[in-house]
Amino acid sequence: MKKISLILTIIFLGQIFQSCHDDFDDMNVSPNNAEEVSPNYLLSYVISETTMRFYDLVNEHTDIAGAMQYTQRGTEFNAANQNCYQWGKGSWSGYYDILRTNQLMYEAGEEESNQFFMAASLIMKSFIFGLLADLYGDCPYSEALQANSSLLFPKYDAQKDVYEGVLTDLRTASEILEGLDSRLSVLASSDLLYGGERDKWIKFANSLRLRYCLRLDNKKGELGINTVNEFNDAASKVFESNDDNATLVLLGLSEDNSAAGGSVRSSNKPYAFKPGKPLVDYLKERNDPRLQRWVNPVERKWDFTATEETTVNYIDIFGDSYEMTILPTNNTSLDTSVYVGLPIGYDNLEFLGNYNRGDGVRDYPDERSTYISYLSPIYFENSNDYVNPSLITYAEVEFILAEAAYLGDYGVSSVEEHYKAGIEASMEQYKILSEAQGFDFEEFYNQQTVSYNSSSITNKHELILTQKWIALWLQAEAWFDWRRTGYPDFEPAANPAYGPALPLRVAYPEPFADPQYVEKYEEAVANLLKTSYVPSNQSNDHSYSKMWLLQGTEKPY
Repeated sequence: MKKISLILTIIFLGQIFQSCHDDFDDMNVSPNNAEEVSPNYLLSYVISETTMRFYDLVNEHTDIAGAMQYTQRGTEFNAANQNCYQWGKGSWSGYYDILRTNQLMYEAGEEESNQFFMAASLIMKSFIFGLLADLYGDCPYSEALQANSSLLFPKYDAQKDVYEGVLTDLRTASEILEGLDSRLSVLASSDLLYGGERDKWIKFANSLRLRYCLRLDNKKGELGINTVNEFNDAASKVFESNDDNATLVLLGLSEDNSAAGGSVRSSNKPYAFKPGKPLVDYLKERNDPRLQRWVNPVERKWDFTATEETTVNYIDIFGDSYEMTILPTNNTSLDTSVYVGLPIGYDNLEFLGNYNRGDGVRDYPDERSTYISYLSPIYFENSNDYVNPSLITYAEVEFILAEAAYLGDYGVSSVEEHYKAGIEASMEQYKILSEAQGFDFEEFYNQQTVSYNSSSITNKHELILTQKWIALWLQAEAWFDWRRTGYPDFEPAANPAYGPALPLRVAYPEPFADPQYVEKYEEAVANLLKTSYVPSNQSNDHSYSKMWLLQGTEKPY
């Protein structure tokens, strides 16, 4: 009996040994360090990281938001950076990290013969490289992402070549998608933009094509690609409603998926960030209800007709109630409006704490001035439908079409139709048309200061771009439009760091000391053109230097 047991034990151990030998390679792979990842997961990562980086470029806390006069910092902490354009060096490492993952998604799509992942990768690649060219000018492109081949110091491709590559890849992506079934081979939960709907991805690709064709309008004669033909090919396959917006829904659960002003990312509510006075005044003058979605009423309101201090409940157009103290005054220098923005370009603590205070009591810390509006409470939350970031929207597309019709080179007709649709789309993004009580859009639109056919407005191009600036609230595209056109015609900061003008670009990241890197960096810097606002003792690599896109255009100055 013992002998039989011994034999069985030897056989059993032998089988285990053989099994271990056969499966050793599989067993030796750590599940926490997988070498192959489903392209579904790669897609989710690329979409979320790209959208959050784009959001963090121009949310309410950023330098570009300050330059576009959307917001201003209300205390001295870093106020000069945002209010007075003291911009530092940029950083692009995060973008190239996403691009590496995006390349893996393309390769996984090739390996699995899944053309959707290849097309999606081309679209996201185009978005990021287009953004890098927008921000910096020349940038690593054709030789980028090749560290595995020991190419550690890629050249900086000409900005023109990057844009041409972007348009080519977007067209290719659209053509690939048009050949696929309407339901894509992707987990709906992994496609954080469109849940696997092919037609929406096609519209996304072609809407971006319109964006970049118009971006290059002033330089189209220097290109090796016909942007008018590209525009015409794309225009029939673009966003048709807000349902098409390339929008990421913020969950508000961690720093990676939360809004900038909520408790997850901000230990204190960001009262220091105020709405800019030009934006507030423009909206007030036109009775534009978007103001009441984005901005809070003041807590203390001056009134020329009041005889004594009283406290009232102010009800806004959405039915939200705010406690407000009415203060009598005869000081005509004070702003007696319900909504008061902060003037542009100050970093003086005394000014910021006292603005619009008059002889009123000062019983607040500087950032909590009760005589200036705060941003709406939606900007103090971890997530909110009105704060979800978008890569491109239907409203933007309609304004692109309106401007293309105005310019007359792109085969688009009816400027007013697209201009008006852009305003409507922007308003409905914020549920103005459905939730603003007593609001009549036609009455709003027919104002002399809004209507495209108004006889009081002679510069129709500026009108289109100014309404687009409003619709692009807290989006980077407003800055890129202003650089290209000079509209809106902003008054620069009151106390600018380098002179009375707005910045034109982001300076390159601090260069490495390696001679190979420095050589390529200096080649790119040599292609930049200093404006008169760059101090003579400073490098071409400056926020007031012109990249190729602006050189020779006399835009924006």
